[in-house]
Amino acid sequence: MIVFTILKIANGNLTALVYNYSNNIKEKIAKQLLKTVEQVGFIKNNRLEMMGGELCINATLAFASQLSKKGILYTSGIKNLIKYENQANKTLIEFPLKYKQINNVILFNGIGFICIDKKDKQKISKSFLLGFSDKYGLPAFGAIVYEKNKIIPYVYVKTVNSFVKETACGSGSIAFSLFSGYKNIIQPTGKVINIRIKKDKIFVSAEVKEVLK
Repeated sequence: MIVFTILKIANGNLTALVYNYSNNIKEKIAKQLLKTVEQVGFIKNNRLEMMGGELCINATLAFASQLSKKGILYTSGIKNLIKYENQANKTLIEFPLKYKQINNVILFNGIGFICIDKKDKQKISKSFLLGFSDKYGLPAFGAIVYEKNKIIPYVYVKTVNSFVKETACGSGSIAFSLFSGYKNIIQPTGKVINIRIKKDKIFVSAEVKEVLK
């Protein structure tokens, strides 16, 4: 029997984690759950596989929050192991993450983001982000519309053809932190995702709450 848990990160970004599934129905499950949540991840042992094979920091936080007090896990979009620690209602993850910056575009192995000042905001659409996904050969691409350290994230995932205006975004917060230098990134919910960058390692922490099991 398929089992899933829904969690919210930084008081938003509803994420479904799916267990006990068959590979041949993953896409069907993802499309059904996307009617309710913003993203879907599939769990086997200590590995998270996102619905489009992309890197998703918030889903990684969600998965880590369901594990023991501290340990390691793996996720799609990054080859390195990820260390995690659960502290009260916050979860911290630590990992090395290579990236490339081209002006206001930040590229990771599993996802990319374009950062756009709110005053210069253009219409963010599925086709707009699909163009960047194709251009850089990435399974997912997002846009971060910012005003100071406040962001509005949009994410497109190619495999399931989804386009979501997200209530919180960990990967986008990292991209924006690299672009802007801000450490405390305010999400659309008003909650904060904290980003710390030390040499070649990135530390991300946020509040994670279970909504439905």
